[in-house]
Amino acid sequence: MRLYEFDIQEPLVSTIVAAADQLKSDIEQDELGFEWDVDTLLKYFQKYDIHLDREDLYSMIKVPPLKNIIKNIEGDKVVFVGQENETTPAPSTGSEDSKKVVSQMAKKAMK
Repeated sequence: MRLYEFDIQEPLVSTIVAAADQLKSDIEQDELGFEWDVDTLLKYFQKYDIHLDREDLYSMIKVPPLKNIIKNIEGDKVVFVGQENETTPAPSTGSEDSKKVVSQMAKKAMK
């Protein structure tokens, strides 16, 4: 989406798009990953004279341009698109391992 696609009568929309584009650029340049909470993200937007509250932010991440940058807000943590979600447990093979151990124990017991 380009700035000229938006109504120039609404300068806040253009400012939000520009700030979101800068945020995306900052994320792509940071190789260490972003560990941001909601307050940090709100302060980031305040640098561009965009004053939001938490409810505004929750609404804005559901629509472009922020939808393309922010995947989710989990509790107080902001999860960016492409960022590994640390709060969701990785798929484990624990149940398969347990079945294998039980099977081996049963075979040994039958001998």
